[in-house]
Amino acid sequence: MKRNKVYILFIITLSLFYSCKKEKKIDQSFKIEIVDSLYTINNSYAVDDVRRYGVFPSKSIGQHPILLKDKMQVLLNVAESGIKLNFPPGVYKRSLSIEGRNYIEIIFNDVTFTGAVNIKNSKKITLKGSLLSLVQLYIKESEDINLDHIVIKSDTLLSGNKKRSMGCSVHTGSNNIKINKLVVEDLISGSNEKYVKAGLAIHGHNNEPSNVSIDSVIILSSDRHGVYLTGDNILINYLDINTFGIGSAIGMEPMEGGVQGEQGKFAGLWVKNAHNSGIKKAIINIENSKGAYSVNFDIGESFRPFKIDTLLIEGNNLSLKKRILKRTGVNVRTLLNK
Repeated sequence: MKRNKVYILFIITLSLFYSCKKEKKIDQSFKIEIVDSLYTINNSYAVDDVRRYGVFPSKSIGQHPILLKDKMQVLLNVAESGIKLNFPPGVYKRSLSIEGRNYIEIIFNDVTFTGAVNIKNSKKITLKGSLLSLVQLYIKESEDINLDHIVIKSDTLLSGNKKRSMGCSVHTGSNNIKINKLVVEDLISGSNEKYVKAGLAIHGHNNEPSNVSIDSVIILSSDRHGVYLTGDNILINYLDINTFGIGSAIGMEPMEGGVQGEQGKFAGLWVKNAHNSGIKKAIINIENSKGAYSVNFDIGESFRPFKIDTLLIEGNNLSLKKRILKRTGVNVRTLLNK
């Protein structure tokens, strides 16, 4: 009798499994039908290929001919439906602006956007593959963001705003941000660039970023600060700052909550109120850099410190000092000068 009950339970469980699996397939088919009926322009491309929806590299993007909406926003509608979109290699003459979106996964295959990559007020966004922006990476008021390989590069002939790039800014209200590799090749300065602060700025005031994890950060050149960090639980595995401070502070606004004037004292690495955070290995090359400090270890709290396992300062530059406050909270295990 007991054996029969077990057998019956097994049959019921198996039936439910196949029923759920079948229902999932039906849901997926229904989803594709809906997407096809609303968004598809060229069904010769696969459902996950952006060209199916009228977006091609090196071509004008414009409006969707049926929906009369911007095609890039149409793509994000498709992605929000649960389809993992693929961008083929090439240059897309647009910005990628993900605003007010949830549960999106996109795969980029050596893709360049001539505009910025913006993620604002969004959740559960995953961008896989290699993605290059000729303007900026900007994240604000967003959480559970996963980025693979991001490069920010200047090309004044090709970029959408015809200016040099503005680096990476992880701003107020950002939480649980993960980036595999970030490369900033160049950073603009000038009297009109008042909010451009550093090659990488993780910053805010009263709602600082938290739980930001970056495996590798490379700053090849920055007109202003190399890296500026404030927030909670910021973890960088490897940081390499090659050149910084080679531009102008004219027109530059203070850091949030900062003192007027201190923003112009350029540093390779500036850490201020970055709690329960750290860098495993940081390399700062000061040979061809300018400014005030190689490192600026600003105010912090020793009971929730910022830990640097290894800090290597390369090159000779007598004009750059180390600024380390008594109440810094920054703890360097090994400091090397080369």
